[in-house]
Amino acid sequence: MVFATKAFWLFLPAVLLLYHLARGRAPKYRVLLAAGWLFYAWLSPQYLWVILLCTAIDYAAAVRIEDAPDPRARRRWLTASIAANLGLLFAFKYAAFAHDNAVSLAHLFGADAPSRAWDVLLPLGISFHTFQGIAYTVDVYRGHVRAVRSPVEYALFVSFFPQLAAGPVVRAAEFLPQLATPPAPTARQAADGLHFLLLGLFKKLFIADHLDALVVSPVFADPGAFGPAAHRWACLAWAAQLYCDFSGYSDIAVGLAKWFGFELPRNFRFPYLATSVPDFWRRWHVTLSAWLRDYLYVPLGGSRGGELRTRRNLLIVFVTCGLWHGASWAWLGFGLWNGLLVCAHRAWDRGMTGVPWADAVRRSPAWACVAWAATFWLTVGGMILVRAPGWDAAGVLMKSWCAFDLAADGVPVWVLGLVGLVALGHAFSGVRGAACRLLELAPAVRATAYVGMVVLLVTLGPAAGRPFIYFVF
Repeated sequence: MVFATKAFWLFLPAVLLLYHLARGRAPKYRVLLAAGWLFYAWLSPQYLWVILLCTAIDYAAAVRIEDAPDPRARRRWLTASIAANLGLLFAFKYAAFAHDNAVSLAHLFGADAPSRAWDVLLPLGISFHTFQGIAYTVDVYRGHVRAVRSPVEYALFVSFFPQLAAGPVVRAAEFLPQLATPPAPTARQAADGLHFLLLGLFKKLFIADHLDALVVSPVFADPGAFGPAAHRWACLAWAAQLYCDFSGYSDIAVGLAKWFGFELPRNFRFPYLATSVPDFWRRWHVTLSAWLRDYLYVPLGGSRGGELRTRRNLLIVFVTCGLWHGASWAWLGFGLWNGLLVCAHRAWDRGMTGVPWADAVRRSPAWACVAWAATFWLTVGGMILVRAPGWDAAGVLMKSWCAFDLAADGVPVWVLGLVGLVALGHAFSGVRGAACRLLELAPAVRATAYVGMVVLLVTLGPAAGRPFIYFVF
């Protein structure tokens, strides 16, 4: 039962009805908690115990941290919570990768080691709810939030179904205060919820899934069967697909939460407008970037302790970011690629800042265009690594990507149009606020736009929606 399936559209109205008919905090939150667990069990029934165990451990650890009589006891409970979350994450997500590489290493040195005869199915959303649980116990330890004393309210924080499978990564300080009283959705929230829901479905079903079927999957599966033009447009389409798939899920989560009266953080800020790699990561998967900054980069020392230590910390953060996305050498390479780019940008920026001629050049519109083009080319190059089926295929695609030629010989016109929609969405981001105000002032225009989106989804959407990409993370 995922968004955009028939089962979900039976599930959602029932949950909305039960939630809004319930009276009082406790009944409303029990309805939402039961819905979250049912949503999880529908998609990952054999692993329901995982989220229940994480919830119980973090709930108890936070209470013990707050009630502990001395700092050593507080640290012990915090360590127990972090170890439990990371232990489960490693067991399900990284154990197979570690085993396979240990076997390969043994074979390299002539030792006899048995190949893996087992496999592990990844529990739903484990990368998201383990990070959410770690952030909560760390925040309690730091004194940023109080420990939740209601097991139901804490379990709801972990299992809130709109963002359970693929984020955004929600902080306790963002969600728990909203539970003080049952939030009643306003008319504005109801309308905005519909806006985000339709926008997310449009991104996912109309753009992302079509791009995948038309060019991304065929070209990446067998680059040798296509020419350089198809390679380049497949890379562009992959960047557009990845953005629309993940930001589409985040939009749907934000929209659904509004219908229950809750506000979730936005996860994307038009990342393909970035003019540097650090700027890209301030715009892409914002909640993960902020998590890595606050719970890894800062504890490692951040930018304190000199440039060498700062660069080491940045590389650790980005390698972690890569491995968080997937347990493979390609994802590790993706993290290392972005980490090296961020370090290089930091060194270049510090060297040029304060130099009069360099400051003047960097303030010019021409430089902004150059910086944008270089950032886009470099970030998409990193994305190619994790979509290609192997290093050889990645090399072929990267060679074509470096040709800087946007000829579209043999590329379906649909691909050009769908990639163009993503480009237009970014290009007109500056007038987004004015456009939204226009829609609010003209309800008929807004209704027409929504009806048009529904018609496009029904008539031109794929017969069967593909799973969201970030479900495997």
